[in-house]
Amino acid sequence: MSPITAEDKLSTIFFPLTANPAGNHHLLLVESVLQQFPETKLVVFLLSNGLHPDPFKHQKIPPAALRLEMLRSALADWTDPEKSLPAQIAEEAGTSLKLNPNNCAISRCELSLNRPLRFVEHLKNIYGTEKIPMIVGADLIERMLNPQIFTTVDLKEIEKGCHLLAAPRNNIELESILQLVKQKRGVTLTVTHIMPKAIVPNLQKFLLISSTLIRRATQAGHVLEAFLPKSAARLIQQNSLYDGSSHVFNFQTVNMNELQMRCSELERQLEEAAKKLQKLLDQMETQNRAHRFAVVETSAGGQITEGCTSKSGASQHFLAGRVLYSLEAQKQFLGREFAENSSLSDKQVRQLAKVMQKESGADWVLAETGMAGPPSPERRSKKNGQCHLGLALSSEVKYKYLELNPFLTRKEHQLLFAIEALIWAESVLKEHN
Repeated sequence: MSPITAEDKLSTIFFPLTANPAGNHHLLLVESVLQQFPETKLVVFLLSNGLHPDPFKHQKIPPAALRLEMLRSALADWTDPEKSLPAQIAEEAGTSLKLNPNNCAISRCELSLNRPLRFVEHLKNIYGTEKIPMIVGADLIERMLNPQIFTTVDLKEIEKGCHLLAAPRNNIELESILQLVKQKRGVTLTVTHIMPKAIVPNLQKFLLISSTLIRRATQAGHVLEAFLPKSAARLIQQNSLYDGSSHVFNFQTVNMNELQMRCSELERQLEEAAKKLQKLLDQMETQNRAHRFAVVETSAGGQITEGCTSKSGASQHFLAGRVLYSLEAQKQFLGREFAENSSLSDKQVRQLAKVMQKESGADWVLAETGMAGPPSPERRSKKNGQCHLGLALSSEVKYKYLELNPFLTRKEHQLLFAIEALIWAESVLKEHN
């Protein structure tokens, strides 16, 4: 491997990534860095050979040449509003994106190796008198607590020679993790938080994307242009990457792709939530308390009803279910009660619950309305992943609002809406009774 030179303190920043695939979240993270550190002149993407040193991460991924081509094409399209949705949004906001071919480069040094490259090996291959700035996710720092992933020698090298620029990830409390690393592993890391607030507010949601979500969106057949620039999206489709034939193999999940595996887990959670609710309703029935119920749902697409009716004995409690998937169906059901200004609101879900209770004669009704599925260039709604829940009791309608990651697939949103609805219904009924 040829050594890379790091110049001044933050004039050159390095970004190790697998690019499986590279998406808007990667490039927007670099935009945040360029905004936060205006002295930065060059960002070097360190492309992984795909052989992961983490013993807990094993996955078959596309060849390095194809991942390199996707990263190159994403960078080439990044500032073009015709090919990049973030560039289009930036232009509409009266600003422009900073990342361009003049201030970035892709290192292919690792591709010549036929073995996993440990994080600290990057430090040894970059010359410089200052600590080497590396963009990492907060989850990587969290993994430093595990000596099976990062040895004590590794951490001493990172403490001595690396300045970690940490991106927020999965609601990880970074300061707490850094304290634990200090206490349990005996090192004090040099860390600077990457601040997403440095970029245009309408762009910040793209940081919620992950490569995993891009792969799942591909497997679900969703439009990919909200996830990564057009040319990179086209390469995924042309090469049939991440589709149904790309499977994860282990002893528990034979012949399942990532989306199928995730949905299988969510279906298990839905079944568990339904089981707990039915157990409560069984108790209520034996105590001669109101237990019969009905469901009306829109964006969940029948998942709530399916969860409620899949268990033996469900007919003791469940009276009826309605799936009003289209706006026209909702208008017909609600009549004059339909809220023309917004079908996604607390008012609308309360009306759905009341009308369904009157129609079904149920003791209580669970209602849901929301928007499932990721955004697309054609449908740039800000409501993807939002869900409104209503629970009509004898004298009042309870309300709950959910806001999930907008870049989940439609099926994931639907299952999560259903899971949250049943868990919430159980908790409300316990309090009410």
